[in-house]
Amino acid sequence: MDCPYCGKTALFMSSKDFYGKDFGSNMYVCKSCDAYVGTHGNSKAPLGTMANAQLRSLRKAAHSLFDPLWKGRKMSRDGAYRWLQDNMNLPADKAHIGMLNDDQCKELIQKLKTYRFGAN
Repeated sequence: MDCPYCGKTALFMSSKDFYGKDFGSNMYVCKSCDAYVGTHGNSKAPLGTMANAQLRSLRKAAHSLFDPLWKGRKMSRDGAYRWLQDNMNLPADKAHIGMLNDDQCKELIQKLKTYRFGAN
């Protein structure tokens, strides 16, 4: 995997090597850009795209508004992801916050605020 910010090949390492604690997963890491993404368990399959500090912050903000849709039982988890897919005009394989870029995260945050709170 190449870093989307600098184009260098990302390092593949265990979560233990990255965090100092084993979370049972691996990571793709670009140390020069502080960009990384975890994997599904101990596989090499990434959970999304590599993200720098700014994008990680936006994704966390999006999750803080999105996750209560299904964790609060307002809708099923599958229903929440269908909502995401429909409202962001994304194919099913791209309808995950870990796949979104900065602009898409900002758009999603605004749509979630409007949907959840009626805010503009």
